Amino acid sequence: MKKKIDNNTNEENSKNAKKIIRRNLRLEARVTEKEYFQATELAKTCGLSISDYIRQRLSEREIEALCSLADARGDLIRIAAAVKSIQADKRAMYFSDTRFVEQWMIAATQLINRWNQIENYLTE
Repeated sequence: MKKKIDNNTNEENSKNAKKIIRRNLRLEARVTEKEYFQATELAKTCGLSISDYIRQRLSEREIEALCSLADARGDLIRIAAAVKSIQADKRAMYFSDTRFVEQWMIAATQLINRWNQIENYLTE
């Protein structure tokens, strides 16, 4: 006698399997102590972790804007660190070199344009 294989059981098991969402990126914002405790209390009142509360409160548009601002901040930190790491005499030499200044201005203009895009996006 042949055994009948129940394909529905396998399909149901795979549908019932819990989806695992890996969250490995961070959003950061500076807040006051009062704002922090207010947010944690609101999350607690809703029965949510602070992360889940923030995820539910922010729209996709706001999350994208916050990520863009965090990226821009990182770019500025890297630029400042690069300039500070150059010895003063070499820094003077680089900034007197017109090719270097042109490249610098292109990079800075791209950053400024991105900030303008973010600002326009948030004020639409």
